[in-house]
Amino acid sequence: MKSIGLIGGTFSNLILAIELAETHRITLFELNAEIGLPSVSPGYIENKNILTQYLKPKQIDFLQIHSLQNGFTLRSEWALKHLAVLAAEKGVEIFTRTRITECTENPKRLTLHFSGAGPNSAGTLECDSVINDIQWTYQAPGAKNHHLIQSNKIQTPYFGDFTTMHGGTALTSDCLTIPVEIITYPRAEGLTEIWQDSEKWIPEKGWIETIQCTLPNNLEKRSIDAQIHEGRRISVLLK
Repeated sequence: MKSIGLIGGTFSNLILAIELAETHRITLFELNAEIGLPSVSPGYIENKNILTQYLKPKQIDFLQIHSLQNGFTLRSEWALKHLAVLAAEKGVEIFTRTRITECTENPKRLTLHFSGAGPNSAGTLECDSVINDIQWTYQAPGAKNHHLIQSNKIQTPYFGDFTTMHGGTALTSDCLTIPVEIITYPRAEGLTEIWQDSEKWIPEKGWIETIQCTLPNNLEKRSIDAQIHEGRRISVLLK
């Protein structure tokens, strides 16, 4: 059975893990303490039915999917958590608060040396392939990073170039006259998710939460659909 190491608890990596769990040994490493928290993925999906192929009806209901004119909104952090649960149920081994401290290569395989919190979260893993999707994970200022090497055994899901974005959530009632150039995703619970390239707009009653991260320049590549499709694409290549 081939072994695959996944860097980052992202939509692309979780879908890949779910697709290949029955035929491969899959191990996922996440720097943050929880998968999906914080989430840098906008909570926008064009086709909500793509999630029904993976999640149970109760899980779908929990996401409070909200209909827009050209798609749907949801809380991406909870979608990630539900997918992580499914991956774990299928046998995927998940390490949170864990980083790759060293990566070595021989003609056949990569060896990942990892270290994390807890007595059993340090060791090595031999991999036939590594998928590095750190681009879609939150990286706190000054946080520790993974140490990987350049290798044709390491792939990065492709979403084009990324750019710095400022995200946040605010009361939907505060967003009725928001400038048109700012991206907004109204959600079911009375909040609106907001993305802008600077911090120029501030809601009257303040932010509920904020985040600074990088997102693809191409708006279509920012959707949850795009990340799911990329995970599927890579899973086919690795079968």
